[in-house]
Amino acid sequence: MAEELAVCAAAYFRSIGKDVTTPEEFVMGTSLELKWMSPSDSKLLLAAMTGAGIVSQKDGYVRPATDLGAIDVPLAYRPPKDLVESLHAKSQTSEKQAPPKAADAPADVFPMLMEKAVESGMQRRDFIQNCNRIQKRLDIEIGVAALIVLRDAGTDVTPYLDAVYDSVRAS
Repeated sequence: MAEELAVCAAAYFRSIGKDVTTPEEFVMGTSLELKWMSPSDSKLLLAAMTGAGIVSQKDGYVRPATDLGAIDVPLAYRPPKDLVESLHAKSQTSEKQAPPKAADAPADVFPMLMEKAVESGMQRRDFIQNCNRIQKRLDIEIGVAALIVLRDAGTDVTPYLDAVYDSVRAS
């Protein structure tokens, strides 16, 4: 499993084109941009990479702990499903906690994100315009564009990642 985690780390850092990121960027990158897995699975992946010594987390940043340049990454790499399953098995045995509740994600999370934007002080019209602009420019789902607009406005989008991921996956 450690080899596969190293390939995963190498593929991620090559895709972003830099050797430093934040945990939040890692979760959003592996789940919403690369569409490898859900945000909660991405958090488990990051924890497993840190535990295996492949990446290090210090001062709010994630960096490769070793040189990942020598690792061969297959073209269009995607982590195998058994890696995600083993991450779940490892977290279940190490934490001894009740399984998380299945999130009842609404089919369209955009209205919920729009309300969060209004609560944060953004004008509804400006929020929608910014979301539409980003959606067209990046060719992404409107929920993902809404997350980007909220994040750029300084709002913590972590609570909404799973709902948006499920919405994108269902579409």
